[in-house]
Amino acid sequence: MFMKMHPADTAKELRTFAFFKSFSEDLLLQIATMVRLETFPANEVILKEGQTNHSLFFLKSGKVEVSLLGEVLASLETPGEVLGEMSVITGNPAATTVKTLSATECLAINADDFSHVHPKDADRLKALLFQIYCVILTDRLTKTNEKARLFEILNRELHEAQNTLEKNGGARVLLVEHDKKQQLPVRMALGGTGVHLEIVDSIAAAKDSLMNNEFDIVLADENSAEVLQDLKGGKGPRGVLLTSKNVEGNLKILRTARFVENIISRDPEDRSATVRFVLTTLGKIFSKDIFGLEKYMQWGVEPQMRKVARSDEREQLREEMMSYFKKMGVRSSILDRANTVVEEMLMNAIYDAPVDAQGNSLFNHVTRKDEIELDTHQQGQLRYGSDGTLMAVSVSDPFGALTKELIVDYLLSCYTGKAGEMNTNKGGAGRGLHQIIENSDLTIFNVKKGVRTEVISLFNLDGQKREAQPSFHYFFL
Repeated sequence: MFMKMHPADTAKELRTFAFFKSFSEDLLLQIATMVRLETFPANEVILKEGQTNHSLFFLKSGKVEVSLLGEVLASLETPGEVLGEMSVITGNPAATTVKTLSATECLAINADDFSHVHPKDADRLKALLFQIYCVILTDRLTKTNEKARLFEILNRELHEAQNTLEKNGGARVLLVEHDKKQQLPVRMALGGTGVHLEIVDSIAAAKDSLMNNEFDIVLADENSAEVLQDLKGGKGPRGVLLTSKNVEGNLKILRTARFVENIISRDPEDRSATVRFVLTTLGKIFSKDIFGLEKYMQWGVEPQMRKVARSDEREQLREEMMSYFKKMGVRSSILDRANTVVEEMLMNAIYDAPVDAQGNSLFNHVTRKDEIELDTHQQGQLRYGSDGTLMAVSVSDPFGALTKELIVDYLLSCYTGKAGEMNTNKGGAGRGLHQIIENSDLTIFNVKKGVRTEVISLFNLDGQKREAQPSFHYFFL
């Protein structure tokens, strides 16, 4: 639908768009007379790959996706985003398809209308347009180069994970997934590894397959958790629950599914992240080596390591970590979150984790102001590092006393407004776990009962990727 706007109102809005920042008021008013408002319902194509285009579109409101050959390249929702500029510059058909994801409004200008600009401004307009096009193309090239760099990192990570799986060639994995779209990342993860993958889309089909076949690992979506309850454990298949990203969504399932030994979250819109997490998870379970923040980072990263021996050394340990990351150029907002996370991790490793041979807590009852010195066999380890894309910190202890029930119950108490109701003698009453998760983008709990507990926090170094709803994974051996 086309609509005309008053030029003064249009000029005022155009002034807020980065594309027009350099335009004089007179020139902007001239351009405003050419602008028309176009509205599109959700799921409508604005530009189609291969078709001729003569218009520049400026996103006013709504959200669109850009795709090439059916593969989504980006989603855009920032007012002022420019669409169609390449086909206008080159005169060639549109190279990509732009489709609305919601009801969308665009300000559109037919490129031919630029020829009607007053002669005294024509040369200046042409120069401005080419200057702005250069800025846009440079910015998009930078983003493309960054995507290429991340793709190369991902390829190396996938190669390392696939090597682990190839050692288990002949292993069998059952995926129970109702959503066919979400089956694809698992297929991609296991392609070429030698691992046999069977996919079913219902609980009934999963139970039938388990009855008639042997599997090493069963992956089940959040609607199929009951399948994992039927696993025998011991030498039987290991189960992994695949859930949505939301912490509270995980807890809603785990409230009743306490039998789940391993859980990972996934973003339905981020296929590459799902591929990475599935590969990492299967590698951890097949190798029976669930520990190490390196598994979540680019190959070759060597983490810094420090002993956790005394309660009065916590500040020094955190300062060393902060200094290390500052030298790498990590933003202060991320460092502040990491500082909070590590303080809680150190408190847990020193006061909460140590237990005696009978499993009774040694220091849980004392105040957090009391100084504690751990014996050599009680000491934990702080580790941290970055690959330029992710920053990771972890603290481990040699007790392995953390349980699924403790994680779930404490987090439930915090997320349902009942923090402090559990274990009133316990310092923090679960708020520590809550603080760790809320300040991280992703938290991973790795536990081998009676042997070791490790808590890993991951932080996206791209501030635009701060998770609005952070999540957690856990693995129990």
